[in-house]
Amino acid sequence: MAYEVTKRIGGRAYLYRVESVRDPESGRRRSRWTYLGRAQPADARRAPAEPPKRRGDARGRLLDALERLLAARDFGDVTADAIAAEAGLAHGTFYRHFRDKRAALLAAMERVRERRGPLTEQLRDDVASEAEARAGLRAMGDAILRAPATNPALLRASFLLALRDPEASRERRERRADGIARIGRHLSALSERGLARVTDPEATAAALLALLDGFYREAILDETPLDERRIAAALDVIERAVFGIASPPALAR
Repeated sequence: MAYEVTKRIGGRAYLYRVESVRDPESGRRRSRWTYLGRAQPADARRAPAEPPKRRGDARGRLLDALERLLAARDFGDVTADAIAAEAGLAHGTFYRHFRDKRAALLAAMERVRERRGPLTEQLRDDVASEAEARAGLRAMGDAILRAPATNPALLRASFLLALRDPEASRERRERRADGIARIGRHLSALSERGLARVTDPEATAAALLALLDGFYREAILDETPLDERRIAAALDVIERAVFGIASPPALAR
């Protein structure tokens, strides 16, 4: 299934196509986002950022139930029976949609990623000025650092699963590698146009993502959102690493 999503970045609307694809190695389904271009006025008015849900969607109800249960107990204490009961569905309904509670957790996280879109979507390789480049990089960092504040219990359960589950760990590494590659391409594009001062885009991208990932992990494991001071400090470090100097006063956050 494929559908279009309109995202607003810096006051402008951009179109993406979201497709559900099956990974040839793992056999799991993932969302693939494809940039379609800047939205025209008529496109910008397109409403939903996700396909409409059918009333009584059992799968969605089960995922909602799992999220509610995780807000009150550890994933190890959640059972398939408890998820079905919380969703108001029969026990067998759970197994028509998921092999086990692990599969349900992975599906819940995939749904979160589909709803929020790629955390690197704020990066625009065709920006015309350093000010726009700075704003895009800060917007990406801000989105990553604030992500744990949404669905904190679900993110924590998923993170802990990846520490002991080889497949979940591999998928997490793949997503991280994709993120590094995307940021690296962006830094290369900025450097080629004289908008950034980066000699090794890939290494710099890996270092920036490692910094953000450290804050991200801390917020998830502590189950406490980062305060504004620490977010601003992390974004300043990222900016200096890419542009060489601190933000001009007009760009200060």
